[in-house]
Amino acid sequence: MTNTAPTPMIAGSPMRTVRFDAFGDPSVLTVAEADAPEPGAGQITVDVRYAGVNFAEVMFRRGQFPVDLPHFPGLEAVGTVRAVGEGVTGFEPGDRVAALTLGGGGNAEVVAVGAEHAVRLDGELADLDGALAAGALCNVTTALGVLTSAGHLAEGETVVVLAAAGGVGTAAAQLARSLGAGTVIGVTSSPAKAEYARGFGYDSVVPYEELEREVAERTGGAGADLVLDSVGGAFRSSVTGLLAAFGRHVIFGNAAAEDVTFEGNHPWYTNSSLAGYNLGGVAGRAPRLLRAHLEQALTEVAKGTVRVDVTVLPLAGAARAHELLETRASTGKYVLDVRS
Repeated sequence: MTNTAPTPMIAGSPMRTVRFDAFGDPSVLTVAEADAPEPGAGQITVDVRYAGVNFAEVMFRRGQFPVDLPHFPGLEAVGTVRAVGEGVTGFEPGDRVAALTLGGGGNAEVVAVGAEHAVRLDGELADLDGALAAGALCNVTTALGVLTSAGHLAEGETVVVLAAAGGVGTAAAQLARSLGAGTVIGVTSSPAKAEYARGFGYDSVVPYEELEREVAERTGGAGADLVLDSVGGAFRSSVTGLLAAFGRHVIFGNAAAEDVTFEGNHPWYTNSSLAGYNLGGVAGRAPRLLRAHLEQALTEVAKGTVRVDVTVLPLAGAARAHELLETRASTGKYVLDVRS
């Protein structure tokens, strides 16, 4: 992995981009040519070197969330500023940046992003590896937001992380520890994933069928204070039984692709709290908070407080990354080397 800047492209020139024209399995993803975008007001364009792949993009591709077709996936990109749009200050062409590309399009050689979602990789971030930065943008930022703004983690509390071996899960374990959690329990779907996850600071990592017993033993029967749930499905409805009095169940994904509903009186009857975290929603309603979390996330990675395990694939490997994420065979984070 290197921090070599991509070669700038001529305005309006064709670029390579990942796209899909219909919802479906990973085979709908193709690499095609498109015109390189120009920045609108409040935007910058980035010549992308590294682009992250996220489970949210799997859900977009499957049609779980409404997106226009054709769709150009990619929520995070690292590269250099190519051009600056009207009204933008603080960025100049050639600046090395990491950006949340929340409108999509990050899996491409050039992407237009809102300047408020980009961070210059200078100062204490100057030596941050580009692939690591791309791998941290969504996952570590989400883990931080889930633990703090949504989960209100307090010192000494017990945290349970579902999908413990994934990109958000591994980051959440490390951040929970640094934020003062007393016990951090991970949950995985296979022994191999459990073995992998143990390297990220969990006190224990167990399969789903053993979680209830593990929580009871670790807490003396009191229950967990905070459960981080990106899995969904049938297991989501059983989380309440794991919680301590006034425990918090934070939902930030639905890997199982199965909707679970709760009655409006559920928190009242169970003395528990339901909370949600959606990166795009935070961007729209609390952009300053998102930027603060984004900057803190990149700083924690640069300092080594949070380790991000990155597997780098070529741009044409986007479909393979989707397949690994969708079949739950993945560990860590997949990043595309767009210029390879």
